[in-house]
Amino acid sequence: MFSGQHFYHEHTRRAVAVFGTLFNNLTIVKRDGSGAAIRETKVPLSYGPRQKFLARIRQEENLSDPRLAIKLPRMSFEITSITYDADTRLTRGTQYTLPGSGPASRRTMYYPSTYRLGFELNIIARHQDDALQILEQILPFFQPEYTVTVNEVDNNFKSDMPFVLGDVSINDDYEGDFETRRSLIYTLTFETRIKYYGPLSSEGAIIRETKTNLSDVDMTASGAPYESIRLTISTVDAAEDDNFTVNASFDPKVYESAVLSFDTVTAGPFTVSESIIGQTSGATANVSAVGSNSITVTTPDSRFNIGETIIGESSGASSAITDIEPIWNALL
Repeated sequence: MFSGQHFYHEHTRRAVAVFGTLFNNLTIVKRDGSGAAIRETKVPLSYGPRQKFLARIRQEENLSDPRLAIKLPRMSFEITSITYDADTRLTRGTQYTLPGSGPASRRTMYYPSTYRLGFELNIIARHQDDALQILEQILPFFQPEYTVTVNEVDNNFKSDMPFVLGDVSINDDYEGDFETRRSLIYTLTFETRIKYYGPLSSEGAIIRETKTNLSDVDMTASGAPYESIRLTISTVDAAEDDNFTVNASFDPKVYESAVLSFDTVTAGPFTVSESIIGQTSGATANVSAVGSNSITVTTPDSRFNIGETIIGESSGASSAITDIEPIWNALL
């Protein structure tokens, strides 16, 4: 199923690492009665649900155990949701080419699928002042978003990852007896967008020559080409960033026969088997049939033009072409 090609760009893992880095250098300061700083403590940060840490704290039997003192305050965070972002959807199959110095180094990939990733950050403290110190070191940077530039897809390019602060709530648990530890929890919810890219694929060689056959809408079912256009790069070994010339050639195919229409004939009529010549194009052909306002010509050596005058070589008849109906009998 899918491509069968293994790929892993660490999109979610990087988002978790970036989010944790935003809050891994917060500290609280303890002060004495005069306001002088006594001790500065770095607030530990871990990935995991807050229930895990609360359960461990509440299982401590000895509330005076010094090992418990290092547990609070602390912070924890976790992913809470992943939802598709339909607002950023692009046309299916749209491709993106990564920059490179040559055909061998250029790689392509499809444009990404964007998802909204929800995070929850919990500040767990025993004292209100500790929690407020942590909170006030976070809120000024979110108005309501804080954008981080990250490297994407094996460091091939950079993109912005905005973290939006959505809500702040507080849970101050006073229930229980006097020996039950107080749980003061501030919960901050965030959301960011992650672009999930698919596998990289090597781009093929540069197209250096093209040939296009166009068909006339009035031709028969033979499928004969109406004209041919060829584009060629010169020099043929030019690299992507070199200066080069594109040579274009136009090759109009000649129909095997055609019906030439006109309004009036001067010094006519045309006669069967005589040769005619176009005064502008210089094309010549043989008359195979004569109608009241048209003639059928065969084996032309070039294409006649609408509006030009044709002259019969033996009859001396002349007329201005008003319409040309090519007749294709076989592929040319």
